[in-house]
Formats: sequence, structure tokens, C-alpha cells
Amino acid sequence: MPTLKANEAAYYDSFVGLVPCKVLSIRGESGQASSKQEVTFRVTASLGPYKRGEILSSDALSIAPRDAVKRRKHGVVILPYSVECG
Repeated sequence: MPTLKANEAAYYDSFVGLVPCKVLSIRGESGQASSKQEVTFRVTASLGPYKRGEILSSDALSIAPRDAVKRRKHGVVILPYSVECG
């Protein structure tokens, strides 16, 4: 199962699509991704209203590790993933 960890590349699932980012820190308990975990990340590519270098924060359900994102014929699928805090 893919794991979301600090200092790794990920995608922010936003209203404009998947925005490339790098996870800076994760607060909460390790385990299955949930809204109880807070992720701080830096945007690595400008897309829509998100600018490169911007630092944002969101719950772990909105940040997917790169290994959990699969591109299919008719769109993108985000597979289940776990979160490693600390």
C-alpha cells in the first residue's frame, strides 16, 4: 500500500485537478488517511490559482502520494493509502 510521508512528492487533489507538491510535515496519528491528519505542503508547479513555492495546509485525504495515483483510460484514480506521521 502506498504511504504518504514527509519530504516526499505528492499531489494535492484540488478543484482544478491534481497539483504537484512536496510534503513538508504531517501532524496527527499514523495509519489510514483521514481528516484527522494535517499535512503542510509546498506547491511545486503553478496550476490555476496555485503558484509554485506557495505553502499550504490540508487534511491527509486531499494529499495523495504519487504511487497512489493511477492514470486510466477515462481519468485518474486515487488508490487507498496510509499516512506516516513524524
